[in-house]
Amino acid sequence: MIRHSVNLHRGCFGGCAFCTISAHQGKFIASRSKESILREARQVSRMPDFKGYISDLGGPSANMYAMGGRDKEVCRRCLRPSCLHPKPCPNLNTDHRPLLDIYRAVDALPGIKKSFIGSGVRYDLSMHHTGREDVDRANRRYNEELIREHVSGRLKVAPEHTSDNVLSLMRKPSFALFHEFKRLFDETNKRAGMRQQLIPYFISSHPGCHASDMAELAAETKALNFHLEQVQDFTPTPMTLATEIYYTGYHPYTGEQVFTATSQEQKLEQRKFFFWYDAAYRADIIRTLRRIGRPDLISRLFGDRPPHAAGRRN
Repeated sequence: MIRHSVNLHRGCFGGCAFCTISAHQGKFIASRSKESILREARQVSRMPDFKGYISDLGGPSANMYAMGGRDKEVCRRCLRPSCLHPKPCPNLNTDHRPLLDIYRAVDALPGIKKSFIGSGVRYDLSMHHTGREDVDRANRRYNEELIREHVSGRLKVAPEHTSDNVLSLMRKPSFALFHEFKRLFDETNKRAGMRQQLIPYFISSHPGCHASDMAELAAETKALNFHLEQVQDFTPTPMTLATEIYYTGYHPYTGEQVFTATSQEQKLEQRKFFFWYDAAYRADIIRTLRRIGRPDLISRLFGDRPPHAAGRRN
């Protein structure tokens, strides 16, 4: 827990292939009562070093509070590892109104100037169109209030990759949805006269990810004006689908053989694409692009006359 933060719930129904939260905390969300949350927020507000700002009202995923299946019997019979992939379950309640009520109630407490959302937001939840006008209207309002009122300058989200093939193995939504959310984020900031940043998280060397996928990721994120910082190399973790694929080389549900970068050289080659803007990596990246048959991306990353790197850096 981060100091001056309040945890709203436990559990996650995202079911990402590389994540163990659902194994540790469960797929079904356990949400605290409004009274319990407000009581802790009051306690935080009385801390001697508290300056009026709650650093996070969140959880494993920021916006799953009070969500779950509408028909619990359907949930008891369900064998899906994810309620969101390949698309949100029709039985899933994605109404953000209870969460909005918490945000507003906390911000109304004496001594609290503002609450921020420091946990990662699942935009595939908040952008989901249910077909129910009241829910869809509330979710649009959630996105608006989140961006305008609860971002401390930077909003964290986790698209994880740009390749739909890799994202499918990760059990994450298409990168096209990130484009949609970024447009909403930028438009909301423009209307409000704000200059906040969207901070995306990405993973390299996940099972199914090739150097060519990372090259496309570099080009696409550059086109979106990102200089990536929040990145990580895939780390095998017990009890995850991705780790099963990493060690066996096969997808256990389909029997399909899946490439995985496992050597230090392969993993470093992929990771360098995150930092295409660092001159120390340019020569290596250009060599890799030529080797994998993607010299067309050289000009997209470095212009028509890319500068030479001074040397290598691992």
